[in-house]
Amino acid sequence: MRQTVLTILAAAGVVTALSVASFPANAQYAVCLPARGCVPATQASYNACYTRARQLGWRDSDNAPRGGFPRALDEFLYRCLQGRIPR
Repeated sequence: MRQTVLTILAAAGVVTALSVASFPANAQYAVCLPARGCVPATQASYNACYTRARQLGWRDSDNAPRGGFPRALDEFLYRCLQGRIPR
């Protein structure tokens, strides 16, 4: 009985160690917009799109809902992460 418990605990430890080691260095995120869905992103790809938006004159205040374009900066980032806007 004791041998079985030790074997199970050892197996669980090995599985845990392998699962932690297999996580990618660049974690995947999802950037989602209502009624549009989600697009996968890494921190690097999000930062590249955000930097591009800033170069084009976008500001954080552009996410304020006004004039029929709520969350316009988020829309830009979403389209950039889809590959529709060159980084």
